[in-house]
Amino acid sequence: MAPAPITVDPSDFDAVGVFSDAVVNVRAHVMTTGLDTAVAVDAPEGWHRVVITAKPGGSSVIVVRFNELSMSRLRNVADALGRRGWQLDEDGEGATLRQPPGTTATDVAFEVLAALTVAGAPSTARLAAAVDTDGTEVDLRPPD
Repeated sequence: MAPAPITVDPSDFDAVGVFSDAVVNVRAHVMTTGLDTAVAVDAPEGWHRVVITAKPGGSSVIVVRFNELSMSRLRNVADALGRRGWQLDEDGEGATLRQPPGTTATDVAFEVLAALTVAGAPSTARLAAAVDTDGTEVDLRPPD
């Protein structure tokens, strides 16, 4: 049975802890399998979703694509991410933040939560699910 997605609620005080646990689980999966593993966090209609990919070398890459955004939202989201140190993609249709090995799961969680709500994006609860490059779904919940 496939693992259920987790709920990430940026307006909840514990959102950082919930997403930090998810990052730890994904990193553990990467360490045991050696496979890139991506966590996709959904977005409300008309807004940007965020995808974080954990790499075998210990780095992570956070990506936002702009293809669901209106032109005014695209400019606002791109400007907000740029001010946070993100790099605009060459095609102009997204932005990327690379985090080196050793970046804490909490720092990754804070950055993802900030990216979810930049430029006025709603802070509504969203679903997050993970899959590795072999197509295996990864449980984001901490073990009981």
